[in-house]
Amino acid sequence: MSSSLESASEPAPTAPAAGRATEEGRIAKAALTELPDGGVVILDAGTVTERLAAYLPVDRGYTVVTNSVSVASILAARTDIAVHLIGGRLDRRAGAAPATSRELDGLSADVAFVVPGGVSFDRGLTSTDPVQGRSKRTMMDAADTVVALADHTRIEADRMSRFACLDDIDCLVTGDELDPEPAARLGTRLHRLLRV
Repeated sequence: MSSSLESASEPAPTAPAAGRATEEGRIAKAALTELPDGGVVILDAGTVTERLAAYLPVDRGYTVVTNSVSVASILAARTDIAVHLIGGRLDRRAGAAPATSRELDGLSADVAFVVPGGVSFDRGLTSTDPVQGRSKRTMMDAADTVVALADHTRIEADRMSRFACLDDIDCLVTGDELDPEPAARLGTRLHRLLRV
């Protein structure tokens, strides 16, 4: 068994790594527009949220709640951000600790950024792991606004465990690599779709 941590909470379908990294960079930068001026931000585990963490503006007084060891490490040196790492058991494949409702009980966050393993037109946001799916749902329930971040390879992908309907999220940010037909279908089903 490998001792290295993978940084993505949900493995993405195969895509050229450099192309997906570029797309995730655009998604993370676009997600900055969904941030409040200050307050509490939940960052799910994933390479795209790692990028978002690195881009967080300075001196806004954010409190970041995360289940991601990588996100917490990226923000550890930031003295302008309070970081709360949640979860107990580390899922080494995901680089994340599942958030439980008990751990987030009473938490009120301004926005949660979640990374689905798949976005299915029929089933909504899905995960490859039921425990991680429940964790994502718990984080969503603690936030006033929910933003899903998914590169185009995750759209029309249906994973094992559904954790949210499409109308449970306020915004989905994806890459402009997404074909026009699924983008149009998503546009009719979501409160807001942002292609970048």
